[in-house]
Amino acid sequence: MHDLLLSFGIDSGRLIKTLFEPSLVALFLACLAHSLRTHGVARTTREFVAGFALTWLAESTGVLSGAYVYPGFRLYVGATPFVNPASWVALVYVIMEVSNRLLYGRRALDPDDPGRSRVLDRDSTLVLGGSLVKTLALLALIDASLALMVDLVLDPLATVYNLWIWVPCVAESHTIPPGAVDPYNFDRMVWMSTPDTPVAHLWAPAFSEGFRYPTRLLGIPLINFIAWLVFVFVYAFQFRWVDGCSHWSEARKTTVLWGLMLIDWPILAFLLITPNL
Repeated sequence: MHDLLLSFGIDSGRLIKTLFEPSLVALFLACLAHSLRTHGVARTTREFVAGFALTWLAESTGVLSGAYVYPGFRLYVGATPFVNPASWVALVYVIMEVSNRLLYGRRALDPDDPGRSRVLDRDSTLVLGGSLVKTLALLALIDASLALMVDLVLDPLATVYNLWIWVPCVAESHTIPPGAVDPYNFDRMVWMSTPDTPVAHLWAPAFSEGFRYPTRLLGIPLINFIAWLVFVFVYAFQFRWVDGCSHWSEARKTTVLWGLMLIDWPILAFLLITPNL
């Protein structure tokens, strides 16, 4: 395919990077529209804001600490491209809808069945001996496993095409310095290095004498895939639990879920950034 595109004067790397941002923004908008139509304004606002905020906070901490950078995008929220948390929310939304169908089959498509939205509203939706915790854990594990499969394909390709750049695996390297990023296929030369902020200085001592993320799988730090699994599992478990509390008001559900995201952020960000695996 690469050679075929070159025969038409098209660089595959530049094409992928050009299409990546608008196509995933379109996916986000499509999922947002589907959720509004299927689940209503209250749940959609709760779910999408929670997922976007958690991802943006964690990713921003990763960039500011020097773990990676997102150079060359068009639309940023701080140091993180808008498309990054937006696509994460869309991906997890699709995956949870798929998980419902895997576990509940055609019942998940019935508008009168809680499998379509709140899979825990009725005793008949509980599995594994009728245990709420086990049912939540099973669904969240399916969600996290599907998300990990996607990331195992996406992250190596994204790194090859300069969609995001990980900190170099060299001794005493804890940030991405100027000149470390290959400017191939960049239309905008922005966020090419770790910004000099107190966050970067805070994490510098943890990696000053060794390699940062020396264990890599497919060229990606192993901790990235571990973090993906944990992030999606925790988020899916908490969201499904909150949304399944049918006796709670919408305001209470939103308050609890958003509060959990604020608690999750420093814990999960620390999990991603600090381990020197």
